[in-house]
Amino acid sequence: MTKTVLITGTSTGMGHELVLQFARRGWNVAATLRDPAKADPSFAELPGVLVLPLDVTNPETIRAAVSEATERFGQIDAVVNNAGYAQLGTLEEVSLDQWRDQYETNVFGVVAVIQAVLPQMRQRRAGHILITSSMGGQVSLPTMSSYTSSKFAVEGIGEGLAKEVAPLGIDVTIVEPAGFTTPFFQNLRQAGTPLNDYDPARDAMAAFGKTSVRADLEKSMSAIADITGIENPPLRLALGSFGLTMVRGKLAELAENYAAYEEITRAVD
Repeated sequence: MTKTVLITGTSTGMGHELVLQFARRGWNVAATLRDPAKADPSFAELPGVLVLPLDVTNPETIRAAVSEATERFGQIDAVVNNAGYAQLGTLEEVSLDQWRDQYETNVFGVVAVIQAVLPQMRQRRAGHILITSSMGGQVSLPTMSSYTSSKFAVEGIGEGLAKEVAPLGIDVTIVEPAGFTTPFFQNLRQAGTPLNDYDPARDAMAAFGKTSVRADLEKSMSAIADITGIENPPLRLALGSFGLTMVRGKLAELAENYAAYEEITRAVD
């Protein structure tokens, strides 16, 4: 039986390429986005692709999309939580409302979509849930603390969820891209008036950006499609060697930090 995947945020970038990759592999695809009018017209020519409205901040649209996809294809075998955006600015510069909006989309939106598909996966004792995180979910970055912290949150959600649903035959994969050349970077949301005291942080981020090596979008989304629905998929899938360098540096930094204060740590037992 042909399998079905529901993907959020398919208007551009990763989500758009994922629709193409899954369609090429013969999957049914529920390609969701906030405004279906912005969907790639070529989606209509792909067999098994159903374009649906879904706003991850609107539970009614989530329930409706899951219901319609299930009615059309019979069941949802996998879901790729891809919708999201990045808020730019230091912690002090980003308003509380902007912080809340960032989490509403990147964190609570992921939770809402997963909650909508889990009942049918539980009933079948099968399914694959993929969560798009970022290497920023392992290594926080200056001037992007609201965005990277939202990715830290979905890392924890995915890790805990995987332990909850493993006995039910459901798999979880946390996808960790290191960055692509996509409209994602054109859609960064700006904070209010920049504070001059944080110019060194912005300089550090600019320098970091110059050293980063971006992964190939098509190859990366192909890798995601290849591991979706396989037996024993990875809990975490890093995409791009630069991201692997980042996380290995973080692991070494953590080990050094804990070792330096181990005496105090053990003294409080």
